[in-house]
Amino acid sequence: TAKKTANGMAAALEDTSPFFARTISASPCLRAFRGATKPRTAGIAVVGNEILTGRVHDANAHYLCGELHKCGVVVKYVEVIPDDAEAIARCVNRMAARCDDVFTSGGIGPTHDDKTMEGVALAFGTALVEDPRLFAMLASGAWRRHPGAGAGTGESGAGLVSPSVEAACRKMAAVPRGARLEWPEDGNLWPIVSMRHVHIFAGPPATFRSMFERAARDGRFQGARRWLGSSLWLHADEG
Repeated sequence: TAKKTANGMAAALEDTSPFFARTISASPCLRAFRGATKPRTAGIAVVGNEILTGRVHDANAHYLCGELHKCGVVVKYVEVIPDDAEAIARCVNRMAARCDDVFTSGGIGPTHDDKTMEGVALAFGTALVEDPRLFAMLASGAWRRHPGAGAGTGESGAGLVSPSVEAACRKMAAVPRGARLEWPEDGNLWPIVSMRHVHIFAGPPATFRSMFERAARDGRFQGARRWLGSSLWLHADEG
């Protein structure tokens, strides 16, 4: 028994290969999509040497692909990149030029290898600047007393490891010049930082999901159309 699905149909609309051009001409179903609104697109950049070495299992890209698909968004790229500012900048720059939204995961803690903010700033040709409100929140120690205290303290969740707490707070409060900080109204302490259409999320999965849910609440990531899937069961061989 062969199972034929149409779930990949929508993603295939982005394909401009000669083969696809012939296929869409031959298929009445696919021809119906001609002239339809171009689907919203996204790229996901997962940052961390711990992912590349297999030390930590990435759950964020898998989660986000599912949520974006529900929103009618086509995920065009998922890339895992090391803790290197130039590598992050190249990845973000490439995705930002090709996608409506880019999401980064991880690399925003206080340790020396947290390079995501620096990489995003480099991608947009700007510098890092300290956000006074973010620094004040970090320096006050309020995050330590909050249930989500481990959210922004590095990928290990082990807390601040810098020999200077003030220096660590200043590092975490440094954002790309021109970035937008959205402060939550639900009691969560951690703001969502976005540089144009690049959204910078924390690495720990629970915090990552919380950030996406907060950002998506206003419908900003909704595509022009939703995907519908169907299955057709045939009692026939593949040939």
